[in-house]
Amino acid sequence: MRTRRWHATGALLLTGLGVVGVYLIIAGVSFRKGLLPAAPVLDGLGPPAPYQWVKPPPDRARDNKPPGRGEGTVPLTSLGSSGSVSTPDGQAQVLLDNNSVPPQPGQTSVKITIDPLDPNTVGLPPPGGFHYDSNAYRVAAVYGPSNQPVGKLSAVVVVSYATFADRIIRWNGSSWDSLPSTPAGQNQLFATTDKLGIFAAAGIGHGTAAKQTSPVLLVALIVVPFVLIAVVLVLVLKRTKGSGRQGSARRR
Repeated sequence: MRTRRWHATGALLLTGLGVVGVYLIIAGVSFRKGLLPAAPVLDGLGPPAPYQWVKPPPDRARDNKPPGRGEGTVPLTSLGSSGSVSTPDGQAQVLLDNNSVPPQPGQTSVKITIDPLDPNTVGLPPPGGFHYDSNAYRVAAVYGPSNQPVGKLSAVVVVSYATFADRIIRWNGSSWDSLPSTPAGQNQLFATTDKLGIFAAAGIGHGTAAKQTSPVLLVALIVVPFVLIAVVLVLVLKRTKGSGRQGSARRR
């Protein structure tokens, strides 16, 4: 009897573990395939803040906050020019590595400014059905202490967008050039550029800010069923052991 009981217990454990394994696999695939919304860890536990427009769309006119201007100085040393500058709201950033800015005799720093603009004052959106989905940002850099413009550099530009953008665009003086862009988090894109200027985010279509599901809730959706399954298994095991003890006592 005891052997049969432990065989039943082992079968129950294997079944329970199998259910847990299948559940975790399905959950993992759901996250990877986008069936459940996933948020990068570095973005925090909440949804992205409402976008701050230079010229807000009508549905944001009442609650819009004006975007901030970014300014910062990156030291230029014998080791290079590694550093970053961001707007106060984090909607635009410039990242430099050690080889980003060519050294110049007598120059000890690079000053970077980031000014938000209404992209419609810069020019028309790219052809092909594209629409602006962010402010435009004029990014400039000068050497210090001479204040001479930095003519050539290599930098990473990070631009936040409101709803649907899939690329960063750079103004060439008469039209926009699309830069190879990569998602950098919730409603963010980054792209490498060999020159500064005016940047924006754009995409095809229109949209409203997607409702973001808190990662805390998503974790709960994964963990709670797992815990419930574990509790059920523990209760069944205790009941099985209790039945075994009662059977042994009766035989005695």
